[in-house]
Amino acid sequence: MTEDKLLIAQGLSKSFGGIKAVDNATINVHRGSITGLIGPNGAGKTTLFNLLSNFINPDRGKVIFDNQKIDHLSSHQIAQRGVIRTFQVARVLSRLSVLENMLLAAPKQTGENFFKVWLQQPKLRQEDRLNREKAMTILDSVGLAAKAYDYAGALSGGQRKLLEMARTLMVDPKLILLDEPAAGVNPTLIQQICQHINTWNQQGISFLIIEHNMDVIMSLCDRVWVLAEGTNLAEGTPTEIQNNQEVLQAYLGD
Repeated sequence: MTEDKLLIAQGLSKSFGGIKAVDNATINVHRGSITGLIGPNGAGKTTLFNLLSNFINPDRGKVIFDNQKIDHLSSHQIAQRGVIRTFQVARVLSRLSVLENMLLAAPKQTGENFFKVWLQQPKLRQEDRLNREKAMTILDSVGLAAKAYDYAGALSGGQRKLLEMARTLMVDPKLILLDEPAAGVNPTLIQQICQHINTWNQQGISFLIIEHNMDVIMSLCDRVWVLAEGTNLAEGTPTEIQNNQEVLQAYLGD
């Protein structure tokens, strides 16, 4: 891991009805790293994710990604820059097939333009073939190729998480924000998810991960940031965080 910062968020704040969900929070993600974001329930972790991806607008603060300011962009523009996120409860289109869920994520498809559908048929067919090949390769890598033509709604909760993670790869992301990838997943599948994260990281994708499973955070992450009551509490290596008395107190109380 180099000292090159891929994501820099400074002074982010967001209030809802006078309640400060995120209060002057800062977080950095180094290029090529797996970074953890932890904190007690209600600490503001998911709200921070929503601010980083601009699903909600910050009251103040700035976000810089790959040396460019992005907090003024819409969420889909941020995704096009290479920042892709998942959700606590995996979001799949239940009545579409697993493969169709993957294909919907492919960016800049010629078929998205009504006139090009009729005027550029050869290009459209070539794109569709390449996107299908890419989707099937990714599904095979996560063990879902056999379910490519099944309804996504028929997948287990853990398989939906895998599908949502696999779908992010259709965009060739630089940074993936994972919101509790191990939540509600059986131990065997958790191990598989961790292996996939490590593999994709070795291929050049950076990660910022919210997770309550400390075994996952401590085994995967290069550095860990801790939020409490919407503000920064600590930052350091997994070992430093495990031995930080303020962090232990925030989780365990007095």
